[in-house]
Amino acid sequence: MKIAVLGSTGRTGRLVVARALERGHDVMALARTPEQVRAPASGKLRVVRADVTDPGSVAAALAGADVVVSGLGVTRRQDPSVLVDGARQIASAGPRVIWLTSLGMGATTGALGAVNGALLRRVLRHEWEAKGVAGRAVREAGGTTVHAGPLTDGPYRGDGSLVGAAGFKPRWVPPRAPRAGIAALMVAEAETPRFADTDTVALFEPLRR
Repeated sequence: MKIAVLGSTGRTGRLVVARALERGHDVMALARTPEQVRAPASGKLRVVRADVTDPGSVAAALAGADVVVSGLGVTRRQDPSVLVDGARQIASAGPRVIWLTSLGMGATTGALGAVNGALLRRVLRHEWEAKGVAGRAVREAGGTTVHAGPLTDGPYRGDGSLVGAAGFKPRWVPPRAPRAGIAALMVAEAETPRFADTDTVALFEPLRR
């Protein structure tokens, strides 16, 4: 399978690249600055320059890809509109899309309760609206959104799963999500689609019944 990774220089995107290579896929790491891509040496890796602010460059870079896995994010110094531009460009390019976003917004609004939900919106106020628009663009194109709680750099124990957002029960405490686990779940969804055209939540603990 040919997997394109958007946001491949970020802390989560790098792990998506590494996981996809580990699984034996042909990987295209899309990056505005290719020299910043840090990935295991592999004959199956191709680093491609693509900039969401350069109309057409992303679509051209995605030629031949079967699926796009996005770990694209922004810092407070960056214009959050890159999230919207990125989502719209990959959604219109044709391949299936798996898009990482935040738990507590979009289809998961209310999942963290009123207090934590308001706090999250305050913390993410710089990118809140852009994240919402980007997620909708992906879903409307038939893609999969993966809503995750606070990301950590902790180890992944293999206990993660994706569940449909509609079946996620609100939590007072957001479930933390190891970046390595997010990478594993997104690549697994790329390999075996279970949630096409669906909003999902990434969980890393036994489901509560």
